[in-house]
Amino acid sequence: MKCPLSLEFPYAWGGPVATAQLRAEPEDFQVEEILGFEPEGEGEHHFLWIRKRGNNTDWVARQLARFANVGFNAVSYSGMKDRHAVTLQWFSVHIPGLESPDWSAFCVEGVEILKAIRHRKKLKRGVHRANKFSIRLRGFRGDQQTAESLLDKIATQGVPNYFGEQRFGRNGNNLTKAVARVEAGQPLKLSKRDKDGHAMMLSALRSWLFNRILAERIEQNNWQTWLEGDVATFSGSRSQFAIEPGDADIQQRLQDGVIHPTGPLWGAGEPKVTAVARKLEADVAGRYTALAEGIESAGLSPERRALRLIPEQLHWDWETEREVGQTDLLLSFLLPVGTFATSMLREVARWDSHFTEAEDR
Repeated sequence: MKCPLSLEFPYAWGGPVATAQLRAEPEDFQVEEILGFEPEGEGEHHFLWIRKRGNNTDWVARQLARFANVGFNAVSYSGMKDRHAVTLQWFSVHIPGLESPDWSAFCVEGVEILKAIRHRKKLKRGVHRANKFSIRLRGFRGDQQTAESLLDKIATQGVPNYFGEQRFGRNGNNLTKAVARVEAGQPLKLSKRDKDGHAMMLSALRSWLFNRILAERIEQNNWQTWLEGDVATFSGSRSQFAIEPGDADIQQRLQDGVIHPTGPLWGAGEPKVTAVARKLEADVAGRYTALAEGIESAGLSPERRALRLIPEQLHWDWETEREVGQTDLLLSFLLPVGTFATSMLREVARWDSHFTEAEDR
């Protein structure tokens, strides 16, 4: 079934300036979690620093549970990482008592435990500070000087903080199923086991509605500026505050990339924004009443997400593969948790890839 909603959203800087190939090899897309704290060295939770290639995060967690002879719920991780990549990430395994498995005996193809250390608390979702990306765009076809000028702009002004297509499922299937249910008047309900996949459908709906509201602000050319009644967030933080009109310090921090305007993750309850910002969001949501009401009826509380994404430590280089007669663009950068590398890459190049169904967050 074709997704009834478009997954195409406007670009910030005029559209991609090149074409390339993404993820031709897992090594072309490398992700490393930056945890942001040091495990304590004692406790019942075994923190494992793992390098994986060609396996998804959930599958690796199940292999760890089997090896440690614990239930799947005893294994946790902070971020979901792509299967079609080389990734370094933390897992934790809850094993009460003083006994430690011989982690060096863990043997699974494509998975290597690099470090094991104890901690007093489990590893919760989304607690790591950032993700470090090293990406190769193969066969770059476009003007290099134009691409570098664009990357310079992205380094200082950022890109729209869209949810990537990965969030909507393969070929948008999660979004398609969600839309079909809410338009048929069938409620989406959250449950612990989530056997029917309602959580993923709700996530797809919320993400798409956020993207659509962000797209509206891009089309109005105000995604990087304040609207009356806006709520701001600090870069890399969940702290949020209402904007005071005429605050020169706020305007300077916006220009410096320290704070960003936010958009809604839709939910039931009073929104934080007011005035012009609230009207814009309500107007967009009003075009998709069934979607907004489907999210609200599930009982999700409204949240906010930065509209702008500025990569930290953005570096690039060019490498010529003479044997195949092509030039590759090599990129490295840091992104906050919950953001998508593909949302930055899409501003630079269109790519060919068979592997776009997972996310790195």
